[in-house]
Amino acid sequence: MNISVPPHYLGVWQRKQLESPAGVDNSSHVFWLQTSLLHADIRIPANRLAYNDKQSWQDFSLEELKTLTSQQGFAGATSVIGDTCLWLRHIDYQPPKVGRDIGHMQFYGNHILETGIESSYSEIWERLPDSQGAQSALQFEEENNPHYPGSLQSGMLVTSSDYFIFVRNRATALPTTTSLDSLVTTINPTRQQLIAWLDFEISFGRIELGNVPWEIQLSTLPFRQRKSLFSTSTGSAILQAKTDYIQHEQAGNGILTRRWFV
Repeated sequence: MNISVPPHYLGVWQRKQLESPAGVDNSSHVFWLQTSLLHADIRIPANRLAYNDKQSWQDFSLEELKTLTSQQGFAGATSVIGDTCLWLRHIDYQPPKVGRDIGHMQFYGNHILETGIESSYSEIWERLPDSQGAQSALQFEEENNPHYPGSLQSGMLVTSSDYFIFVRNRATALPTTTSLDSLVTTINPTRQQLIAWLDFEISFGRIELGNVPWEIQLSTLPFRQRKSLFSTSTGSAILQAKTDYIQHEQAGNGILTRRWFV
């Protein structure tokens, strides 16, 4: 398959409709940002509460935490050959699945009809009109995370024009199963175990055109919405780095270190 994704794929796509055996969904909040190599995707159900009163995991009840298990999103490399597209999910909000995420792609200007090849579904995508422009695709590893001592978390940042999607993996790997919701139902985890499973960040937003710099407008962590992902100086340093970049920031009672790979 091609190493570089064709130019007509690039930008930010918003899903307008999904048809699957489960029915039709035209109300979930779904965005896919595609660069010439890496992609990131966020899918928030329309019925998820805004939780505007929450500031951290500690503000959620156990039942409120369970409502977050139906969120979806992933990031990784993209391969294209002909009209077939394969999304390699290097990191995934939901548990790992058997089979490939591969679709038949039909382009109609700024719209795509995607049809599943190894599963039954069809999706209609529309490209955001101002999302084509300068792009970046970076990966990182976290060190010295005070919330998860001894862990080595990883993630990605992809940008296109003024849009970004930031993805940070959870510290605890999930077992292979059908869904995070079924995992919770089967195991009935403790509150802290459930928080560890849910602590997987996918944040979508605007770099300069939001209410604050690097504004998070949609996130799998509801308490991150309306806040800044980075300061202007940190974001600029990451995007402008020509070699690996080391980022330090305050996190809880310690300093979080991220090593960015350009």
